Formats: sequence, structure tokens, C-alpha cells
Amino acid sequence: MFFERTVSSFKSITIFEIVLTLVLAVALGVAFWGWTFVYDLFKPFLKVAGLSYLVAGFWILASILVPYIVRKPGIALIASIMAAFVESLLTHWGIMSVMWGLVQGLGAEIIFFSFGYRRWNLFVLILASVCSSFCSYALDYFYYPYTALSTGFNLLQLSTYIISAVFFAGLFSFLLGRRLVRLGILDQFLIARDRDV
Repeated sequence: MFFERTVSSFKSITIFEIVLTLVLAVALGVAFWGWTFVYDLFKPFLKVAGLSYLVAGFWILASILVPYIVRKPGIALIASIMAAFVESLLTHWGIMSVMWGLVQGLGAEIIFFSFGYRRWNLFVLILASVCSSFCSYALDYFYYPYTALSTGFNLLQLSTYIISAVFFAGLFSFLLGRRLVRLGILDQFLIARDRDV
């Protein structure tokens, strides 16, 4: 029953939802490129103390904001990969960005799926942000030489990543989504039917 409902919800994705997903993803991909300058600016000061991930949570935004608006299965994954692809064309990380987009989108999808794509409150968005950042850090752990770092240092980096994702992705998506609904911009999408907005 749960699986059938999820498949039915996936099939019900409209052309407006697809277009919005792609437009937002491209815009966020460009924003991610801009954020690299912020990251590079603060990284030298934060890295020494293991706090460089305090500004990394912004890159989780596509996997939280877009599905919060559209509220359909697979949207987090599609938006995250597309935004990462656009970013890959503009930054020095190149195509590896798509891998981060993939794991970040999957992390968010796990949470949205576990709630049947029916609950979209702040708690769920924060959980999705946490799972997305955890999956992203897991990729970092194996891609970079983090295995050589102490357990404590890795836990510090992971915890700061999670904190950053909660604020930059979870909370920001919640506040921005509610604001856009009140402006009447998202009347054609499921977020506009949320009575709590």
C-alpha cells in the first residue's frame, strides 16, 4: 500500500513541477558556484580548528528546498544532481560535484520516503538535512584522506557539517518556502496547500 502510493505519487508529477524543479536546480547550481567563494574565503581560518564544514551546509539546499515545494518522490535526487551538474561546469571540483549531488539527494530522499512524502514540517526538513549531510560527509571521508584523521576530529567535522546543514538547508528552506507561498508565487504546487504555511 505504502509503495503503491509512492509510485502513484511519482507518476503524478506534472510538467509544471518538472520545469520548476529544473529551473530552481539550475539557479541553485549557480548559487553553489557563488558560495565556493565564501567557502574559500573562510576555509583557511576554519580548517585549522576543524570547522570548515560550518559553511558547507549551503550545498545541501537543493535536496531540501525543491522537494519541500514540489513534494513528490525523486525530486530531491533530481534537483540535487542537476544543481551539482551546473556547479560542476563552473567550479574547480568538476564532475565530482555530481557525486556529491547524488549522495546528498539520496540522503534527503531516504527521510522523505520514510514519511511517505506526506509530512513536510520543519522537523522532517531538519532530519532530511541531517541525513543528507551525513551521506555527503561519508563520501568525503573516503574521497579525501580523512581515514588518517582522528575519530574525534572526524566527529567534529561531521557535527559542524550537520549544524550547518540544519541552518542553511533545513531551516532556510522552511522559512523561504513559507515566504514564497505567502507571496503567491507557488500557488500551483503542493506546498501552497499546506495549512501551516
